[in-house]
Order: sequence, then C-alpha cells, then structure tokens
Amino acid sequence: MKASFFIAAFCLVALSIFVGWIKYQRSNGDISISVKNTDDYYTYTASFAEDVTGRVQDYINYSIAPNGLFKSTHDYFNVTTTLADKTNFYVKESPGELKIELDKRKNSTASYLRIKKMCDGISNVLKGK
Repeated sequence: MKASFFIAAFCLVALSIFVGWIKYQRSNGDISISVKNTDDYYTYTASFAEDVTGRVQDYINYSIAPNGLFKSTHDYFNVTTTLADKTNFYVKESPGELKIELDKRKNSTASYLRIKKMCDGISNVLKGK
C-alpha cells in the first residue's frame, strides 16, 4: 500500500516537472519549424512561444489581405479556407502552434508561391527578423 502511494506520488511529481519544463521551453523563445514540400502538398508546421502568436496572426492576415482569419490571439483555428484569388489551403492554429497545408493539385502555381512566401515570412517573424 505504501509502495503504490509513493509510486503514484512520484509519477505526479515527474509529470508536473515535465509539463512545467515544456511550458518554460516554449516561453523561453524556443521555436521549431518544419517544411515538407512534395509534388502534391506543401506543409508548414511551427511551434513557438505563445506570446509571439499575435505577431504571427497579424503577419498571416497581412499576407492574405484583403481576406483575414484571426480576430484574437486566443483564437483556435482548424479550417480550410479559400481566398479571393481562389487560393485554397488548410490552417490549424492555436497559441504557440501553427500548421498550414496547401494541396498543389487544387491550386495554381501563383497560389503555391503566395503561400510559400507567406510561410517564409512567418519564419522570419518567429526568428525576429
């Protein structure tokens, strides 16, 4: 009985330390950016400090103007959207997390280049450039 109590207490302490460490890493400015570019899809994924979310959202809204997606830094998005120029792409976003996916088969080369340029700009925002 005592052994199972100590094991459970140890597990709770270890889990708390792990969650705290993850939160600290994200708030400490660590970023992770992944780009996958195949013949059919362009996928951009980023993890970053939650306090940068507003700047990322502002840049995305600027890049897709006259359209806009984000109204608040606390927005959570999991949506496929079509812009005025018929660019169709998927966005999944929450504070500190972003995924953008474009199906090249359903979009023009100009649309692909627009989204790629936007994602390159997001990387610059995250890196503080």
